Amino acid sequence: MLLRKRGTVESMLAIALIVAILASITSVVNSVNSQAETMGKLLNVGETFLILSNNSTSITDSKVDTELASLIRNITNTKYVLTQKVFTASLITNSNCSTVLVRGVDTQAFLEARNAQIDGVSANDTQANVGEILARLVSINKGGMVTIAVDNKKVTVEVAGIVQTFAQSDTELIVTMNVANLLTEDNNKVSFIEFAVKDSEMAEIDSLRRLLPTDVKIVKTQQTQAFIQDINNQTLSFLSLWSIAVYATVTIASYVVATHLTQESSYELTMLKALGAKSALPFRLILSFTVVIALLGSVLGLAIGLSGAQIISTAIRWTWIKIQIAPALEIQQTAQIILFTLTSSVFGSIYPSLKAVRKTYAELSL
Repeated sequence: MLLRKRGTVESMLAIALIVAILASITSVVNSVNSQAETMGKLLNVGETFLILSNNSTSITDSKVDTELASLIRNITNTKYVLTQKVFTASLITNSNCSTVLVRGVDTQAFLEARNAQIDGVSANDTQANVGEILARLVSINKGGMVTIAVDNKKVTVEVAGIVQTFAQSDTELIVTMNVANLLTEDNNKVSFIEFAVKDSEMAEIDSLRRLLPTDVKIVKTQQTQAFIQDINNQTLSFLSLWSIAVYATVTIASYVVATHLTQESSYELTMLKALGAKSALPFRLILSFTVVIALLGSVLGLAIGLSGAQIISTAIRWTWIKIQIAPALEIQQTAQIILFTLTSSVFGSIYPSLKAVRKTYAELSL
C-alpha cells in the first residue's frame, strides 16, 4: 500500500543519486590505488643510504664528519661513497642574480652515479656543472662565466656542461668539493654522505649503525613502497570523511521521506488504528518502507555510480590514450555501502516513525 504512494520512485532516486556519488568516487580511488601499488612493486629501487646528523631538519643544515666516509668504505662492500655539501648561494650572471642550491661533490663520480647526460664535461676546480632546469631558468649556456657568492665570499667559474639527471640536481649548481669549501666554513664537515651497497651486503648496514657516532643517523632513500602506502592511507582517510557526509545526507533524506510518508498516509494509518491495529504497526510500516526504499536506492545507486564511472573513464581513454583508469568496486565495499546506507536510513526514519505511533486515530483526519 505504501509503496504505491506518490513520490516513492522520487524518494528511491534521491537516495540512489547520493549513493552513486560515493560509489563512483570509491571505484576511481580503487583504480588509482591499484595502479600505485603495482608501480611500487615493479619499480627497481636502489639500495642507497644517506648519513645525516640527528638534529638536522633539512639537508642544508646537516653537519657530518668527512672521516665517516672512510669508515663506510672499510666496513661495507659499497658500490660508491659520495660526500656532499649542499648550501644556498647567490648565482650572479651577466643578466641577473638568483638564489640557488649549490652541491659540492666529486663531480665525475657524482654524475656517473646519477647516470647523468652531460652537454659538455664534468667540472674541475675552476668550473661548474649546471642542472638543465636551472640553466633554462637563469639563461646559462655552456662555456659561460658565472659568479657564486656566499656572504662576502665569491668564486667565478666557467660552466663546463649542462647536466640532466632527472632528479633534484637538475635545479642545482654542481661544483667540486674544493670550490664548495672556499665558499663555506667547516671544511672537515659535509652535509651528508651518500653510499650504495650491493643487495648481498644489506646485512652490513646493521653493523655500520652500531659503529657510527650517536649524533648521526642512516636514512634509506627511495622508500617507494612506504611512500605509496602513505598516499593510499591519506586517500582512504579522505574517502572516509566523504563517506560520513554522504551517509549524513542519506539520514536527512530518509527523515524527509518518512515525514512525508506519515503525512501522505494519515488516512490509511487512521483506518488501521480504527480497525484495531496495534499502536506499533505504523512504526513498523514506516520503518519498513524507508528500509526498502534505502535498499532499492543503494543497489540502484551502486549500479549508476559504477557504470557511470566506467563510461566516463572509457570516454577519457578514447580521448587521452595515456590515461588508463579502470573503476571497480570490491565485494566488501559494496556490502559496506549497502549496510551503512540502510543503517543511516533507519536512523533518519526512527523519529517520524515514533511520532506516528504517538498519535491516536482521533488526531488524524479521516
